[in-house]
Amino acid sequence: QASILLSRVWSLHSCLNAMAEADIKLTTVSKDGEKLGKLIPEDGLKKEEGKSVIAGKYQIPAVKEPIELEVSGSSVKSKQTPFGDQPLIAEIEESEPKFGMHVTMGGFPMKAWMKKEDGKVVLAFSNGGRWSRL
Repeated sequence: QASILLSRVWSLHSCLNAMAEADIKLTTVSKDGEKLGKLIPEDGLKKEEGKSVIAGKYQIPAVKEPIELEVSGSSVKSKQTPFGDQPLIAEIEESEPKFGMHVTMGGFPMKAWMKKEDGKVVLAFSNGGRWSRL
């Protein structure tokens, strides 16, 4: 009986580990939540300008190495995986006149937009984060 119990415990342990790993490896972008048009400020970049500059390297405050974003169609993905060993993944919102994205970063959904601050292009996130384009 002990071996049966041990086998069931191990099976449950393996199942729980697999579920935990599945929970933290988000591979899709949620478009739920607040409408992007309500979040993007008046001085946000227009969609076409944002699409033309989103690809490239960004400096994240308090992070030594920059992160590089790549674009394929309306999808954006970071080359690096510093967010819980996951890349930033995003979808550009095509229905808005201003540039905005639905983002999943480190397993957390958020929104992002681009604007100019002190003459520099900044990627701003709904969680308050700001990345400066290099």
